[in-house]
Amino acid sequence: MNERAKGPAEPGEARVSGEAGVPEEPGVSGDGVPEEAVNAGMATGAREAGASPAAGQGGESPGAGRGGLSPGAGQLTLEGLRLRLVEFAAARRWEPYHTPKNLAAALSVEAGELLEIFQWLTPEQAAAVMSDPERAHRVRDEVADVLAYLVQFCTTVGVDPLEALAAKIDRNEHRFPAPGVAADVNHDEA
Repeated sequence: MNERAKGPAEPGEARVSGEAGVPEEPGVSGDGVPEEAVNAGMATGAREAGASPAAGQGGESPGAGRGGLSPGAGQLTLEGLRLRLVEFAAARRWEPYHTPKNLAAALSVEAGELLEIFQWLTPEQAAAVMSDPERAHRVRDEVADVLAYLVQFCTTVGVDPLEALAAKIDRNEHRFPAPGVAADVNHDEA
C-alpha cells in the first residue's frame, strides 16, 4: 500500500489502483476508502479483520466478533474469513471490481510488497526480520493482504484453495519422491 498505480486505463476500463481495484477519486484511496480511513489503517478487509460489519468500527483483535470464528470453537476458519471478505466487499459495493483479472493483479502487487520488505537484505538480516516489531508488523500486514486477495480470487473463480493445495501436494509427492522412495513421475502434471 506504499504506491498506488497511476496511468491511463486500457480502452474500455476505468483507471484503477489500490487494494480493491476501484476507480480513483480525489480524496479517496485507490480502493474506494476515504484517505482518513487509509491513514487510520482501515484500508482493506485484511486490515479491518478485527471489525466485522456488524461489530462496529475496528479496535477488536483479529477474529473477534462473529466472522472467521468457528461456532463455539473460538478458532479462526478459512470459510469464516472468506465469508467476512465477501460481506466486507458487498457492504461497500466492491463486487463489480473483484474480477479474476483485478484480484490476480492485486494479489501480485501485494506479494511484491511482501518481497519488498526483504529486498536487498542479507540472508541473516532476512531471518531476523520478525524480531524487529515495525518490520514484523509490515510482514503480517502484507501476508494478510496476500491471503485476503488469494481467498477473494478463489471465491470469484470457484476454487477451493485447501482442496487445490492438497491435490498439488499429492502430485508433488509423486513427482518429487523423498530419497529412497520409488519415483512415480509424470512431467505432464504440474
